Amino acid sequence: MKTLYISLLLTALSLGLQAQTPVVLNSAGSFAVLGGSTVTNTGATVVTGNLGLSPGSAVTGFPPGIVTGGVTSIGGPAATAQGDLTTAYNDAAGRPCPGGNTLPGDIGGMTLLPGVYCNATSVGITGTVTLNGNGNSGAVFIIQTGSTLTTAAGNSVVNLINGAVASNVFWQVGSSATLGTTTFFAGTILAQASITLTTGAVLNGRALARTGAVTLAGNAVTNPGGPVGSGAPLTLSCAFTAGQVGQPYVSALVAGGGLSPYTYAISAGSLPPVLTLNTSTGAITGTPTTAGTFNYTARVTDSASTAVTTTCGAIIIAPQAPPVTPAPPTLVLMAIALACLAAYQGRDRLMRIMRWN
Repeated sequence: MKTLYISLLLTALSLGLQAQTPVVLNSAGSFAVLGGSTVTNTGATVVTGNLGLSPGSAVTGFPPGIVTGGVTSIGGPAATAQGDLTTAYNDAAGRPCPGGNTLPGDIGGMTLLPGVYCNATSVGITGTVTLNGNGNSGAVFIIQTGSTLTTAAGNSVVNLINGAVASNVFWQVGSSATLGTTTFFAGTILAQASITLTTGAVLNGRALARTGAVTLAGNAVTNPGGPVGSGAPLTLSCAFTAGQVGQPYVSALVAGGGLSPYTYAISAGSLPPVLTLNTSTGAITGTPTTAGTFNYTARVTDSASTAVTTTCGAIIIAPQAPPVTPAPPTLVLMAIALACLAAYQGRDRLMRIMRWN
Protein backbone atom coordinates (compact mmCIF):
# COMPACT_ATOMS: atom_id res chain seq x y z
CA MET A 1 0.00 0.00 0.00
CA LYS A 2 2.82 2.38 0.90
CA THR A 3 4.51 1.62 -2.43
CA LEU A 4 1.26 2.39 -4.30
CA TYR A 5 0.86 5.68 -2.43
CA ILE A 6 4.40 6.76 -3.26
CA SER A 7 3.86 5.79 -6.90
CA LEU A 8 0.66 7.84 -7.12
CA LEU A 9 2.35 10.81 -5.44
CA LEU A 10 5.27 10.73 -7.86
CA THR A 11 2.85 10.48 -10.78
CA ALA A 12 0.95 13.55 -9.56
CA LEU A 13 4.15 15.53 -9.13
CA SER A 14 5.30 14.44 -12.57
CA LEU A 15 2.05 15.62 -14.16
CA GLY A 16 2.26 18.94 -12.32
CA LEU A 17 5.79 19.67 -13.44
CA GLN A 18 5.67 18.16 -16.91
CA ALA A 19 6.53 20.52 -19.72
CA GLN A 20 3.49 22.54 -20.79
CA THR A 21 3.14 24.20 -24.16
CA PRO A 22 2.20 27.89 -24.11
CA VAL A 23 -1.44 28.86 -24.52
CA VAL A 24 -1.86 29.81 -28.18
CA LEU A 25 -3.22 33.36 -28.39
CA ASN A 26 -3.03 33.86 -32.17
CA SER A 27 -4.21 37.40 -33.04
CA ALA A 28 -5.13 38.14 -29.40
CA GLY A 29 -1.42 37.98 -28.63
CA SER A 30 -0.76 41.33 -30.30
CA PHE A 31 -3.05 43.11 -27.82
CA ALA A 32 -1.81 44.47 -24.52
CA VAL A 33 -5.39 45.44 -23.64
CA LEU A 34 -8.53 43.83 -25.08
CA GLY A 35 -12.01 44.49 -23.69
CA GLY A 36 -15.46 43.10 -24.36
CA SER A 37 -17.88 45.84 -23.24
CA THR A 38 -15.74 48.95 -22.65
CA VAL A 39 -12.17 50.10 -22.14
CA THR A 40 -11.88 53.07 -19.78
CA ASN A 41 -8.93 54.97 -18.39
CA THR A 42 -8.20 57.76 -15.94
CA GLY A 43 -4.74 59.20 -15.44
CA ALA A 44 -1.33 58.67 -16.98
CA THR A 45 -1.63 55.17 -18.43
CA VAL A 46 0.87 53.85 -20.99
CA VAL A 47 -0.22 50.85 -23.07
CA THR A 48 2.63 49.33 -25.08
CA GLY A 49 1.07 47.15 -27.76
CA ASN A 50 -2.36 47.11 -29.39
CA LEU A 51 -5.50 48.20 -27.56
CA GLY A 52 -8.83 46.79 -28.73
CA LEU A 53 -12.52 46.50 -27.97
CA SER A 54 -15.25 44.19 -29.27
CA PRO A 55 -18.23 43.93 -29.34
CA GLY A 56 -18.44 47.14 -27.30
CA SER A 57 -17.85 50.55 -28.87
CA ALA A 58 -16.67 52.91 -26.09
CA VAL A 59 -12.95 53.44 -25.50
CA THR A 60 -12.46 56.45 -23.20
CA GLY A 61 -9.55 58.13 -21.44
CA PHE A 62 -7.06 58.14 -24.34
CA PRO A 63 -5.78 60.84 -23.91
CA PRO A 64 -4.63 61.35 -21.21
CA GLY A 65 -3.61 57.70 -21.60
CA ILE A 66 -1.37 56.85 -24.56
CA VAL A 67 -0.96 53.79 -26.76
CA THR A 68 2.55 53.23 -28.09
CA GLY A 69 4.01 50.45 -30.21
CA GLY A 70 0.54 49.54 -31.41
CA VAL A 71 -2.86 50.85 -32.53
CA THR A 72 -6.36 51.19 -31.10
CA SER A 73 -9.10 49.21 -32.82
CA ILE A 74 -12.83 48.93 -32.16
CA GLY A 75 -14.29 45.90 -33.94
CA GLY A 76 -12.39 44.61 -36.97
CA PRO A 77 -9.06 43.20 -35.70
CA ALA A 78 -10.39 43.36 -32.13
CA ALA A 79 -13.38 41.20 -33.09
CA THR A 80 -11.06 38.61 -34.61
CA ALA A 81 -8.90 38.77 -31.50
CA GLN A 82 -11.94 38.14 -29.30
CA GLY A 83 -12.61 34.94 -31.23
CA ASP A 84 -9.01 33.85 -30.69
CA LEU A 85 -9.25 34.84 -27.03
CA THR A 86 -12.21 32.50 -26.57
CA THR A 87 -10.17 29.63 -28.00
CA ALA A 88 -7.18 30.53 -25.80
CA TYR A 89 -9.36 30.86 -22.69
CA ASN A 90 -10.87 27.42 -23.26
CA ASP A 91 -7.39 25.99 -23.85
CA ALA A 92 -6.07 27.41 -20.56
CA ALA A 93 -9.17 26.35 -18.62
CA GLY A 94 -9.03 22.83 -20.06
CA ARG A 95 -5.44 21.98 -19.10
CA PRO A 96 -5.46 19.11 -16.57
CA CYS A 97 -4.61 20.30 -13.06
CA PRO A 98 -3.09 17.60 -10.82
CA GLY A 99 -4.63 17.26 -7.39
CA GLY A 100 -1.34 18.11 -5.75
CA ASN A 101 -1.30 21.51 -7.47
CA THR A 102 -4.44 22.92 -5.84
CA LEU A 103 -3.67 26.42 -4.60
CA PRO A 104 -4.76 28.05 -1.34
CA GLY A 105 -6.91 31.18 -1.41
CA ASP A 106 -3.85 33.42 -1.05
CA ILE A 107 -0.59 32.47 -2.77
CA GLY A 108 1.53 35.31 -1.43
CA GLY A 109 4.82 33.93 -0.12
CA MET A 110 4.72 30.82 -2.29
CA THR A 111 7.22 29.70 -4.95
CA LEU A 112 5.79 27.78 -7.91
CA LEU A 113 7.67 25.64 -10.41
CA PRO A 114 6.48 25.36 -14.04
CA GLY A 115 3.15 23.59 -14.50
CA VAL A 116 -0.62 23.93 -14.13
CA TYR A 117 -2.08 25.15 -10.83
CA CYS A 118 -5.71 25.67 -9.87
CA ASN A 119 -8.24 26.85 -7.33
CA ALA A 120 -11.94 26.11 -7.89
CA THR A 121 -12.97 29.45 -6.40
CA SER A 122 -10.62 32.42 -6.06
CA VAL A 123 -6.93 33.22 -5.90
CA GLY A 124 -5.45 36.22 -4.10
CA ILE A 125 -1.92 37.53 -3.80
CA THR A 126 -0.74 39.39 -0.71
CA GLY A 127 2.97 40.06 -0.85
CA THR A 128 5.18 38.22 -3.36
CA VAL A 129 4.51 35.04 -5.30
CA THR A 130 7.61 33.73 -7.07
CA LEU A 131 7.51 31.81 -10.34
CA ASN A 132 10.71 29.78 -10.68
CA GLY A 133 11.57 28.81 -14.26
CA ASN A 134 14.07 26.24 -12.99
CA GLY A 135 16.68 27.48 -15.48
CA ASN A 136 14.40 27.10 -18.51
CA SER A 137 13.28 30.23 -20.37
CA GLY A 138 10.65 28.08 -22.10
CA ALA A 139 8.99 27.15 -18.80
CA VAL A 140 5.21 27.61 -18.87
CA PHE A 141 2.97 28.49 -15.92
CA ILE A 142 -0.83 28.24 -16.11
CA ILE A 143 -2.87 29.33 -13.09
CA GLN A 144 -6.59 28.51 -13.24
CA THR A 145 -9.10 30.27 -10.97
CA GLY A 146 -12.76 29.31 -10.90
CA SER A 147 -13.91 32.79 -9.97
CA THR A 148 -11.77 35.85 -9.13
CA LEU A 149 -8.13 36.87 -9.12
CA THR A 150 -7.18 39.73 -6.78
CA THR A 151 -3.99 41.29 -5.49
CA ALA A 152 -3.67 43.24 -2.27
CA ALA A 153 -3.04 46.96 -2.47
CA GLY A 154 0.41 48.33 -1.98
CA ASN A 155 2.63 45.26 -1.69
CA SER A 156 1.74 42.61 -4.28
CA VAL A 157 4.36 41.30 -6.72
CA VAL A 158 4.64 38.43 -9.20
CA ASN A 159 8.37 37.76 -9.19
CA LEU A 160 9.95 35.84 -12.09
CA ILE A 161 13.25 34.03 -11.44
CA ASN A 162 15.57 31.45 -13.00
CA GLY A 163 14.44 31.96 -16.58
CA ALA A 164 10.70 32.46 -16.05
CA VAL A 165 9.35 35.09 -18.46
CA ALA A 166 6.04 36.95 -18.58
CA SER A 167 5.19 35.74 -22.08
CA ASN A 168 4.95 32.16 -20.79
CA VAL A 169 2.72 32.92 -17.79
CA PHE A 170 -1.08 32.62 -18.15
CA TRP A 171 -3.76 33.44 -15.58
CA GLN A 172 -7.17 31.97 -16.52
CA VAL A 173 -9.85 33.75 -14.49
CA GLY A 174 -13.41 32.40 -14.27
CA SER A 175 -14.98 35.80 -13.63
CA SER A 176 -13.02 39.01 -12.97
CA ALA A 177 -9.50 40.11 -12.03
CA THR A 178 -8.50 43.13 -9.94
CA LEU A 179 -4.91 44.30 -9.45
CA GLY A 180 -4.56 46.42 -6.32
CA THR A 181 -2.73 49.74 -6.19
CA THR A 182 0.96 49.63 -7.17
CA THR A 183 0.86 45.88 -7.86
CA PHE A 184 3.70 44.57 -10.08
CA PHE A 185 2.15 41.73 -12.04
CA ALA A 186 3.50 39.43 -14.75
CA GLY A 187 1.71 37.30 -17.31
CA THR A 188 -1.35 37.27 -19.56
CA ILE A 189 -4.70 37.60 -17.78
CA LEU A 190 -7.47 35.73 -19.63
CA ALA A 191 -10.68 36.80 -17.86
CA GLN A 192 -14.18 35.61 -18.60
CA ALA A 193 -15.64 38.94 -17.47
CA SER A 194 -13.72 42.09 -16.48
CA ILE A 195 -10.22 43.25 -15.54
CA THR A 196 -9.51 46.25 -13.31
CA LEU A 197 -6.07 47.78 -12.76
CA THR A 198 -6.21 50.23 -9.88
CA THR A 199 -3.96 53.26 -9.51
CA GLY A 200 -0.30 52.63 -10.25
CA ALA A 201 -0.59 48.89 -10.98
CA VAL A 202 2.03 47.69 -13.49
CA LEU A 203 1.32 44.75 -15.79
CA ASN A 204 4.14 43.11 -17.71
CA GLY A 205 1.73 41.07 -19.77
CA ARG A 206 -1.76 41.40 -21.23
CA ALA A 207 -5.21 42.32 -19.90
CA LEU A 208 -7.62 40.31 -22.09
CA ALA A 209 -11.30 40.39 -21.05
CA ARG A 210 -13.85 38.30 -22.96
CA THR A 211 -17.20 39.90 -22.09
CA GLY A 212 -16.64 42.72 -19.63
CA ALA A 213 -14.70 45.94 -19.24
CA VAL A 214 -11.02 46.67 -18.87
CA THR A 215 -10.61 49.58 -16.44
CA LEU A 216 -7.28 51.40 -16.16
CA ALA A 217 -6.05 54.12 -13.79
CA GLY A 218 -2.54 55.46 -14.27
CA ASN A 219 -0.96 52.13 -15.21
CA ALA A 220 1.87 50.74 -17.32
CA VAL A 221 0.77 47.76 -19.44
CA THR A 222 3.40 46.20 -21.70
CA ASN A 223 2.79 43.37 -24.13
CA PRO A 224 5.61 40.87 -23.41
CA GLY A 225 5.70 39.45 -26.95
CA GLY A 226 5.26 35.89 -28.18
CA PRO A 227 5.84 32.62 -26.34
CA VAL A 228 9.43 32.04 -25.37
CA GLY A 229 11.27 28.84 -26.19
CA SER A 230 15.02 29.25 -26.38
CA GLY A 231 14.85 32.83 -25.17
CA ALA A 232 13.41 36.20 -26.23
CA PRO A 233 15.36 39.40 -26.70
CA LEU A 234 15.48 41.80 -23.79
CA THR A 235 13.25 44.86 -24.27
CA LEU A 236 12.54 48.02 -22.28
CA SER A 237 9.47 50.26 -22.35
CA CYS A 238 9.52 53.82 -21.04
CA ALA A 239 7.43 55.53 -18.40
CA PHE A 240 4.51 57.92 -18.94
CA THR A 241 5.57 61.22 -20.45
CA ALA A 242 3.52 63.79 -18.50
CA GLY A 243 2.99 64.95 -14.93
CA GLN A 244 2.02 68.05 -12.96
CA VAL A 245 3.52 69.91 -10.05
CA GLY A 246 1.77 68.95 -6.84
CA GLN A 247 0.10 65.83 -8.28
CA PRO A 248 1.40 62.30 -7.49
CA TYR A 249 3.20 60.67 -10.43
CA VAL A 250 3.16 56.87 -10.69
CA SER A 251 4.56 55.02 -13.71
CA ALA A 252 7.27 52.48 -14.49
CA LEU A 253 9.98 51.24 -16.78
CA VAL A 254 8.95 47.74 -17.87
CA ALA A 255 11.34 45.06 -19.14
CA GLY A 256 10.44 41.97 -21.14
CA GLY A 257 12.31 38.95 -22.44
CA GLY A 258 15.86 38.19 -21.36
CA LEU A 259 16.38 36.50 -18.02
CA SER A 260 14.76 38.00 -14.96
CA PRO A 261 15.27 39.45 -12.42
CA TYR A 262 16.05 42.83 -13.93
CA THR A 263 17.98 45.87 -12.71
CA TYR A 264 16.86 49.30 -13.90
CA ALA A 265 18.87 52.52 -14.15
CA ILE A 266 18.87 56.01 -15.64
CA SER A 267 21.97 56.00 -17.85
CA ALA A 268 21.79 59.56 -19.17
CA GLY A 269 19.88 62.73 -18.43
CA SER A 270 17.70 62.81 -15.34
CA LEU A 271 14.23 62.32 -14.00
CA PRO A 272 12.33 65.36 -12.73
CA PRO A 273 13.44 66.43 -9.24
CA VAL A 274 11.89 64.40 -6.39
CA LEU A 275 10.85 61.52 -8.70
CA THR A 276 12.73 58.32 -7.84
CA LEU A 277 13.39 55.07 -9.68
CA ASN A 278 13.09 51.71 -7.92
CA THR A 279 16.00 49.85 -9.48
CA SER A 280 14.44 46.44 -8.76
CA THR A 281 10.87 46.98 -9.98
CA GLY A 282 11.27 49.86 -12.44
CA ALA A 283 8.66 51.98 -10.64
CA ILE A 284 9.02 55.75 -10.94
CA THR A 285 7.13 57.61 -8.24
CA GLY A 286 6.94 60.91 -6.40
CA THR A 287 5.11 64.22 -6.36
CA PRO A 288 6.82 66.69 -8.74
CA THR A 289 7.87 70.03 -7.31
CA THR A 290 9.46 71.62 -10.38
CA ALA A 291 7.89 72.32 -13.77
CA GLY A 292 9.93 71.70 -16.91
CA THR A 293 11.04 69.18 -19.53
CA PHE A 294 13.36 66.43 -18.31
CA ASN A 295 15.06 64.19 -20.86
CA TYR A 296 16.43 60.82 -19.86
CA THR A 297 17.75 57.52 -21.17
CA ALA A 298 16.87 54.29 -19.37
CA ARG A 299 18.77 51.02 -19.12
CA VAL A 300 17.79 47.55 -17.98
CA THR A 301 20.19 44.70 -17.24
CA ASP A 302 19.01 41.12 -16.85
CA SER A 303 20.49 38.33 -14.72
CA ALA A 304 22.66 37.18 -17.64
CA SER A 305 24.27 40.66 -17.70
CA THR A 306 22.59 41.51 -21.02
CA ALA A 307 21.72 45.20 -21.14
CA VAL A 308 19.34 47.26 -23.28
CA THR A 309 19.30 51.06 -23.40
CA THR A 310 16.30 53.08 -24.58
CA THR A 311 16.23 56.82 -25.26
CA CYS A 312 12.96 57.67 -23.61
CA GLY A 313 12.81 61.36 -24.48
CA ALA A 314 11.16 63.62 -21.95
CA ILE A 315 8.91 63.63 -18.95
CA ILE A 316 7.13 66.99 -19.11
CA ILE A 317 5.99 68.40 -15.78
CA ALA A 318 3.30 71.06 -16.14
CA PRO A 319 3.02 73.96 -13.67
CA GLN A 320 0.59 73.64 -10.82
CA ALA A 321 -2.89 74.83 -11.69
CA PRO A 322 -3.46 78.36 -10.30
CA PRO A 323 -5.71 78.38 -7.23
CA VAL A 324 -9.13 79.98 -7.40
CA THR A 325 -8.80 83.38 -5.71
CA PRO A 326 -11.75 84.26 -3.49
CA ALA A 327 -13.16 87.75 -3.58
CA PRO A 328 -11.40 90.12 -1.14
CA PRO A 329 -13.33 90.56 2.12
CA THR A 330 -13.75 94.32 1.48
CA LEU A 331 -15.56 93.68 -1.79
CA VAL A 332 -17.80 91.10 -0.13
CA LEU A 333 -18.73 93.55 2.63
CA MET A 334 -19.42 96.29 0.08
CA ALA A 335 -21.71 93.96 -1.84
CA ILE A 336 -23.64 93.14 1.34
CA ALA A 337 -23.89 96.81 2.27
CA LEU A 338 -25.22 97.77 -1.17
CA ALA A 339 -27.80 94.97 -1.01
CA CYS A 340 -28.94 96.15 2.41
CA LEU A 341 -29.12 99.77 1.21
CA ALA A 342 -31.18 98.77 -1.79
CA ALA A 343 -33.56 96.81 0.41
CA TYR A 344 -33.85 99.75 2.86
CA GLN A 345 -34.51 102.26 0.08
CA GLY A 346 -37.20 100.01 -1.33
CA ARG A 347 -38.83 99.71 2.10
CA ASP A 348 -38.67 103.49 2.64
CA ARG A 349 -40.27 104.16 -0.75
CA LEU A 350 -43.05 101.69 0.03
CA MET A 351 -43.79 103.39 3.39
CA ARG A 352 -44.08 106.83 1.73
CA ILE A 353 -46.53 105.47 -0.81
CA MET A 354 -48.66 103.96 1.98
CA ARG A 355 -48.69 107.24 3.96
CA TRP A 356 -49.68 109.19 0.80
CA ASN A 357 -52.64 106.94 0.32
